[in-house]
Amino acid sequence: MLAIIFAIGLTFASVNSEPKPEVQTADFIYLGNDNWQSIPEQECQGTEENCRVQIGAAGPVYDVYDEMDLSTVKLSPPGQAPTVINL
Repeated sequence: MLAIIFAIGLTFASVNSEPKPEVQTADFIYLGNDNWQSIPEQECQGTEENCRVQIGAAGPVYDVYDEMDLSTVKLSPPGQAPTVINL
């Protein structure tokens, strides 16, 4: 009887050891001189051109990166205009 109770207790004590994937909530733009700015996650889904954002309606345009690393540029569909964001 004790073995059955112990077995039932172990079924509730099992731990899921698989790591959960991290949900990314931010992207980055490179301002130059090793300066990065965090921006809200951008919905860039493409394979041909660099995803870009524009700071304000008449502001500068920057490429969007997944990480603070110039090799992680996000891609967008061809001809997509930069997304205007306000920081």
